[in-house]
Amino acid sequence: MKNTICFLLLLGSIAAQAQTKRYNNETISWNHSWIVKSAPGQNIQNVLLIGDSHVERYYPVVTNLLKDKAAVSKITTSLSMGDATFMPQLAGLLAKHKFDYIFFNNGLHGVLFTPSEYAADISKVYKLLTKNNPAVTIVWANTTARRVPNKLDSFDAYHADVIERNKYVSAFCSKKGITVLDFFGLTVNDTTLFTKDGIHVNELGVAAQAKLIAEVVR
Repeated sequence: MKNTICFLLLLGSIAAQAQTKRYNNETISWNHSWIVKSAPGQNIQNVLLIGDSHVERYYPVVTNLLKDKAAVSKITTSLSMGDATFMPQLAGLLAKHKFDYIFFNNGLHGVLFTPSEYAADISKVYKLLTKNNPAVTIVWANTTARRVPNKLDSFDAYHADVIERNKYVSAFCSKKGITVLDFFGLTVNDTTLFTKDGIHVNELGVAAQAKLIAEVVR
């Protein structure tokens, strides 16, 4: 009986640790969905951008670049892959709408997740993105470099995890034949693309990211 109780307590401790791991360490959580569909008779693509504040920033630029080619929607959030509420929220929106292209960019948030924990959800997200529309073209953007606020010549404490996350993304996408937009390569050697916070890119960076996206849509 004593051994059984100890075993149950151990399981409870492990479960509690796992649950704690699922919580966001940020003080603000946010979500923003904006779905735009092409009108009947329009011969344009339906494009969805999914991601974080980077997507929020380059969304209007992408929309302008593709104004004659696509109706551009967005699902942006502070939630990371691995967060218990991320997938259900995404699933609810994807169940109602189909797109020709989905651009996925999620890697800067959820710093409490180890790279391997983050990687465990890559295939799950892919299955969700293609579940109701196997013909959709998936494009995955890897994660930008992370720099120290006001010391842009230095990388911050989580930059090494970004590198590892990107390796997992690259391996998965290579296996599936998915195009990867190299946002990391774009930013890792160029401090002039960053704002002072070391996380977000400035107008030059936004324009560069948007250009890479727009070039994919045909």
